[in-house]
Amino acid sequence: MSDAALQRPTKLDFDADIAVLHLAGVDPILGRLMERCGRYAPSTTAAPDVFHSLMRAIVYQQLSGKAAGTIHRRLLDALGGGDAPGAERIAAADDATLRGAGLSQNKMLSLQALAAAQLAHELPDESRMTEYDDRALIDTYAGIRGIGRWTVEMLLLFHLGRPDVMPIHDLGVRKGYALTYGMAELPKPKQLEAACEIWRPYRSVGSWFMWRALETQGTPQPG
Repeated sequence: MSDAALQRPTKLDFDADIAVLHLAGVDPILGRLMERCGRYAPSTTAAPDVFHSLMRAIVYQQLSGKAAGTIHRRLLDALGGGDAPGAERIAAADDATLRGAGLSQNKMLSLQALAAAQLAHELPDESRMTEYDDRALIDTYAGIRGIGRWTVEMLLLFHLGRPDVMPIHDLGVRKGYALTYGMAELPKPKQLEAACEIWRPYRSVGSWFMWRALETQGTPQPG
C-alpha cells in the first residue's frame, strides 16, 4: 500500500479557522500566502498511536518512501502483530528477526530502545496525552536513541495536531520562509525562531504554510 493511501487528515487540537484569522491579522504576508494556498489541512500517515508512529519514523529515517514502506511492512509481518505489534513483540524479537526485515543495526537498536522505554513505563501515558505539553514530550521522546527533536516536532504537528510547533531546524520551513519573505539567504534557526514569535500561539499553522509555499515551486513537502 502506498504512503498516499495511508494518509488521513490530522485531528487538530485547536480551531484552525481562528488560527488562520489570527495569523492573517498579525502577519499580512503570511495572510496572503494562506489565501493563495487554501485551508490549513495537514495530514498524517495513519498510525494507531504515538508509539507506532515513532516506530514507523525510525524505520523511515534516511530512506525513500517506497524502500522504507517495504521494510516497514516486512517488519510488521515479522513481528506478527498486525499493524500494531506493540513493545512486547519488539522486545521479544531477536536481532536476526529485526535485521532480517531490513533494519540497519542503528535502527534495530533504536527500535529496541523505544520498546524498552515503553515497557519500563518511561514514556508518557498515551491515554493522557493532552496533559503533557510540547516541551515535556520533546524532552522525553527525543531522549531515546534514534529519535531527535525534529521527529518529535513532526509527531506533535501531524499526529497530535498541536497548534504551536515551530520546527526551526527544518530545511523546508527555512526555505519556505526565505521564499515567502524575499530573503536572499536561508534564515538561521534562531533567526527564524525570533522572526516567527508573532505567529504564537499558532506557529504550527505558519510552519505548515512555509512547506506549502515551496510546493508552489514544485517541491514536495510534508503533509
